[in-house]
Amino acid sequence: MREYFWFLAGAVLVCGTLYFFYIFPEKGAGIEQPVYFSHRVHAGVKEISCLFCHPFAERSPRAGIPDVEKCFFCHKHIIPLHPEIQKELWYLDNGVPVPWARAYYIPDHVHFNHEPHVRRGIDCRVCHGDVAKWDRLPRVDFKMGFCVGCHRALGAELDCWLACHR
Repeated sequence: MREYFWFLAGAVLVCGTLYFFYIFPEKGAGIEQPVYFSHRVHAGVKEISCLFCHPFAERSPRAGIPDVEKCFFCHKHIIPLHPEIQKELWYLDNGVPVPWARAYYIPDHVHFNHEPHVRRGIDCRVCHGDVAKWDRLPRVDFKMGFCVGCHRALGAELDCWLACHR
């Protein structure tokens, strides 16, 4: 009976600790945002597709940042009283877009279009990394060598003016 008590106490301690870190993840890495958002929870734990929140990637140059209304598709019912959700609700109620900090950068002289990459079936992780493992996204400045290497490997367009520098 005593062993059962210690097993149960240990299980409760481990589960409680894991739950604590799920609700209050490490916030030290990556770009700080005005409303805390975890890609690890949404894309990783909940397995929400990138295209659910970034639907423009399928049909336009930019993947887009979802409107705050999209967040409340779920958060109207899921942890609606969480302080960060309440912070986001303020933006919704006041009609103010959330001023998200940009994480991924390409130079202004480069033309990039998500659509052909998504249509070709290139996984988002190829360029964006495994965001499902990160709470906060790191800043990434794309360099030409990364894109050229990928284009060479896939047999994609390499003509500078046709591919990127329009």
